[in-house]
Parts: sequence; structure tokens; C-alpha cells
Amino acid sequence: MQTTLLRPQQISGRHYIQGQWQAEKPNSFSAVNAVTFEHLPWLFAECQATELDNACEAAHQAFLSYREKTALARAALLKQMAQELRAAASDIIAIARQETALTELRLQGELNRTCNQLLMFAQALETQPEGVVVLDNALPERQPPRPQLELRQLPLGPVAVFAASNFPLAFSVAGGDTAAALAAGCSVVVKAHSAHPATSDRVMQALVHAIELCEMPKAVLSLVQAKNYDISHQLVKNPRIKAMAFTGSFRVGMALKDSINQRPEPIPCYAELGSLNPQLILPELALSSATELAQQLVASTTGSGGQLCTKPGLWLLPHTAAAELLLDSAISATTQIPAQSLLHPGIYKTYQAQTSERALQVKTLATGLSADKQASALLFSCSLTELLATPSLWHEIFGPSALVVRYHSLTELQAFIEQLPGQLAATVHGYQAGLPVHQALLTQLEYQVGRIILSQMPTGVEVCASMQHGGPFPSSSDVRSTSVGLAAMQRFLRPLCRQNFPAAN
Repeated sequence: MQTTLLRPQQISGRHYIQGQWQAEKPNSFSAVNAVTFEHLPWLFAECQATELDNACEAAHQAFLSYREKTALARAALLKQMAQELRAAASDIIAIARQETALTELRLQGELNRTCNQLLMFAQALETQPEGVVVLDNALPERQPPRPQLELRQLPLGPVAVFAASNFPLAFSVAGGDTAAALAAGCSVVVKAHSAHPATSDRVMQALVHAIELCEMPKAVLSLVQAKNYDISHQLVKNPRIKAMAFTGSFRVGMALKDSINQRPEPIPCYAELGSLNPQLILPELALSSATELAQQLVASTTGSGGQLCTKPGLWLLPHTAAAELLLDSAISATTQIPAQSLLHPGIYKTYQAQTSERALQVKTLATGLSADKQASALLFSCSLTELLATPSLWHEIFGPSALVVRYHSLTELQAFIEQLPGQLAATVHGYQAGLPVHQALLTQLEYQVGRIILSQMPTGVEVCASMQHGGPFPSSSDVRSTSVGLAAMQRFLRPLCRQNFPAAN
């Protein structure tokens, strides 16, 4: 596919509010080329407070109609959205390549994932029974008599969705949060990420076409653009918003949660806040597996510029011959990793600052190749004692780096797990089912993570019904929820019990 720059007039540069493209004031910020740091010829209006209020009110009015739509009608909308995204794939990928520096292959895969998420929820709506979740029939002969009781689920209302910087498609305007909320029967107000506003604009155009073809309420989905953080806080404080879905940094996610806490009416805050995704290499790891595992760890750490929330950012290695071979191989592989453009100049600058600070705190084991305006892969090292004594080492570094930590015994490793903050995922390498100490360690680790893995990398989150993408705090704000998989829809539903209603025919 040839990458061509779309003409500026093919990008609206406005918000989609109340079923139309509109903007109160002239364009005020531009898209940026992630490779050259130069401004692209697309300008975007900065959302104003009145526009945001209008979007939330319109989303509420749309919800009043959309909540009455059948599951099959909602499924048809999701399927049409997937079809429209695929029809616009050439445009979307061409724009996203410039705004994010992601490869065409990665973006094509992400677009497929985005469509598959929509289709997964559509299929669930088509196959799962609608209406009653649990039915307890009346027992009139019992003393006292029991009335008929039925448990149903209701959509919460308008949902605020915040697009993520690292997934311009799959966790953005048409991403999993939007798909889950629409599947649940909620309307959605999306705050686009300022790192890829043009991609968001073009995706929204495709979704608007789907909404029109399916004759759905036009404001069932709204899009606002803004670099001003105040707009994000105003969005979650708006009384029409009934839930929030966010994927991003701990700092921003917790700031939004604080704003939610200021509301007279509390609402669910579903925030995925980042993770180190520790890799536990056990002393029983076979020497023959060490070199291959090192290659996998380096590839998973540096793939997509190390900008995945499931990147293996913390490696725990014992003092064994296999671990020494693994480390030597990882150091050698890291030095050969080409420098990479990150998603946005701001992300690159933050990575440079964070890795420079870390280099002053711990030992640098390996540095990848370097280039102007591009991030070099980095492998750091410290002891378990240093990690536990230095809170800043627990901070996730968004980019192609990892911290190697050495331990001396499984007893020491178990003590570490007890202090491990909540993580999205963790992998155990060298596990042997016949060893009780390994099983005890695994059981202990399960209570610290949302997804536990044996002998595979944590990157590559499968879109399927069984997936759990969320974990104990501080990896996410609600340990009971997931942002990937069919259970993601449950975030935007609430239970309702109906008592003594006539039995359905």
C-alpha cells in the first residue's frame, strides 16, 4: 500500500456533536509527524466548554432512544461499523502512519483487531438471549408466597471514552471501549487523543456513515478534539456522563479519577493505568532454553517501540548458568536493536528524560543503536534490594527499555511477590508442574495480576471472550473489570430486579 498524504479538506478538523461536524472557534492545534516532528497540514479545533456540554446533552438524548434498540439492531450497527472501517482502511492507515510512525503491517493488524472487536460483540448480541438474565418463578403455594423475580441488565447511560496514545485504532475512537459501550446499549462521547487527531477524524467519518446507514440516533457517538486537559476533566464531571473508560498513564488516569470523586453522583471509573508485567525466570529454566528466551524477551520489550501496556518491563533472573547465558544473549541482542521513532515527539522527550534519570540510579547493561529523534533500546540492571528500596524504579517507562533484577533464591522471590504492586500480566518461565514450591509461587502470583502466563510473552492481547485485560491496583482502577474480551461489556451494564411482573409469553 502506498502511503499518500490526504488533502487537508478530507479531514474535517472539527468535532462531531449532535449528529453533525461543528466547531465554535477557528482551528487551534495541528497534527504532528511522529518521525520528523514537523506539523502536518491538518488543523483541529480545540473543544470549548459549551461544545462539550452540548455533546454530553446530545449523548443523553440519543441514549433515551438507543437503549430501546434491540440487541440485533445494535449488532447490525457494530457489524456495519466494521465494514465501513475496512472500506476506509487505505485512508486510515496512510494517516496513522504519519501521525504515529507505526508500520503499515502493525496498523493493518490493529485495524483488523478493531474490526474483530466490533464483530465479537455483534456476534454475542446475536447469540445471547436478550432480556432476563435470571428468572425465579413464583411459588404461590409456599408460605409466605414468593412472587416471580427476574434479574435484568440495563445500560448505564452516556459513557466517556478516552482514546489511548499507543493504539490509534484498537483503543481509540472505534476501539474496544466504544464497541463494548455501544453493545451494552450506551451512547458514547469519545475524547480523541491529541497524538493522532487526524486518524481519529477519519475513523469517525467511517463510523458516522455506519450510524446513518443503520438509522441510529445520530448522537449515539460523539467525538471531541482537544489538547487542553481541562476538557477531559470537564467531560468526566458532566452530570450526563454515567461511566468513564480510560487507557493511559497512571498520573493522568488518577487525575481523572480525582475529578470523578468530586462529582455529587459517583460513577464507575474504568482506568487501565500501566504495568511492568514482570517476567519471572525460575532457577529450573533449562540451559537449552536460555538463548531463545532472551531473543523473545528483547523482541517483546522493544516491539512497537516498547509502547505496549503489556511490555515485559521487569525481568527477574536467578544466579544460575541458564540465567547468565540468557542475560549475555539479551545484552548482545539489545545492542543490535535499531533506534525507533516513537508515537509522538512528546512521548520521545519523556522517554529520553526518564531513561536518563534511570541511568543515574542503576547500571546500564546495554544500549541499542541510536539515531536523531529516535529512541534507543536500553537494558538496565539492579538488585532486588535496590528495587524494593527505590519507589521510582517501579514507574513504568513507556518505550523500548527494561529493568533486569537479580535474586538469589525462590524464598527471596516469594517474598518479593508479596510486595509486588498489581500488574496487568506476569509470566513464569521454567515452571515445573511437579514441584510444589513452583505451584505455591504461581498461586501467590495469581493474586497480584490480571493475567498469568506460562512460558510466553505478555504482549499480544488476544481479542476473545476469555481475555482479561485489567488487574489489581495500580495496574487498573477496578480489579473486577476488563477492557478486552466479552466481559468488557459488563462495565456499562447494571442489574435490575423486577418483582411480581407478569410472566413473559
